Amino acid sequence: DEKEIEQPLQLALYRIVQEELSNILKHANATRVTIHLCGSGNYLNLKVSDNGKGFDLANMKQGLGITNIYNRAENFGGTAKIISAPGKGCILLITIPLN
Repeated sequence: DEKEIEQPLQLALYRIVQEELSNILKHANATRVTIHLCGSGNYLNLKVSDNGKGFDLANMKQGLGITNIYNRAENFGGTAKIISAPGKGCILLITIPLN
């Protein structure tokens, strides 16, 4: 229930999804995007995945958008993780504790 999530966290999640969708549109050439948000115990989990071209994490340029995603998650005591490989799409995982 979204009413259980405080307004500042709701806004941060919205901005994270907005930034990730922007990155997908600019870089991924994806034809499908999936957004999954759920509560699990004392954690909120957000997963944004696409079937785009993916990229090599070792050579990833961490621009302002990605930095903002990480910072927004960290501001709420959470973590952000990107999983990708060339030709394998991309998955963004956000985990934030609910206190």
